[in-house]
Amino acid sequence: MTETNWHLKGEWFDVCSCSMPCPCTFAQAPTDGGCLFTLVWQIHEGHFGDVRLDGLGIVALGEFAGNMWVGDPDATMKAMFYIDEKGTREQRDALEEIFRGNVGGWPGKFGSLISEVREVAYAPIRFDAAPDLAYWRASVSDKVSVGAKALTGPTSDPTRRVQLINAPGAEVGPGQVATWGVVSEDRAEGFDFSREYRGGSSKHFPFDWRPEA
Repeated sequence: MTETNWHLKGEWFDVCSCSMPCPCTFAQAPTDGGCLFTLVWQIHEGHFGDVRLDGLGIVALGEFAGNMWVGDPDATMKAMFYIDEKGTREQRDALEEIFRGNVGGWPGKFGSLISEVREVAYAPIRFDAAPDLAYWRASVSDKVSVGAKALTGPTSDPTRRVQLINAPGAEVGPGQVATWGVVSEDRAEGFDFSREYRGGSSKHFPFDWRPEA
C-alpha cells in the first residue's frame, strides 16, 4: 500500500488551548509548554488508488509537549482519530493509512511526530465553513463541537481576513495561507485521558497533498 498513488485536497482548521496567535504557526513551543488540540480535515477531492475520498472528514484529538518543529527529542504527541462513518470500509481503511502517516507525503512527516495513537473511531462528522471564511466549525456525533469566527479588530477592514503567508510552522505543510480565527466553541471528548480545555487560538488552512509532498 505504500506505493499507492493518492491525492487529497480540501480545508483544515484547528482549535487549541494556546493563546492567540498560535505559536505553532511560527514554529515555536506551545504557550504553556504543552497543547491540547482538536484538528479537523474536510476532503473536497481525493482518491487512494481507485478509491474516491471526496466529501469525507477526519477529526483528531490530542495533546503534545515541547516544540515539534525543531527536532526536539523530548517533543511528544498523543492522538486519536475520528473517521467519517459514512465512508465505506475501503474508504475508511484508505484514510487511516494516509493519516497514520503510512503512505508518505505531508501526513507521513506530520505522523512521524505522533508517539502514540490511542484510538481510531468511526462517527458522523459534520463540517461547515463560510465561503468568505467568516466562520468555520465541525462536530462529531455528540462528542465534539468546535469552531471559530474570523479574527477582526478596530483597525481591521471587515471585508478582509487576517491572514499569514509563508508560515514557519503550518500543520498542513508548506505554501498555504493561514486565516486567523477566534474560538467560539471548544467541546471535545475522545480517548481515555482526554480532558476539557479552553480553546484560545484557531486558524484555517487549505491543504493539497500527494505522496511526494
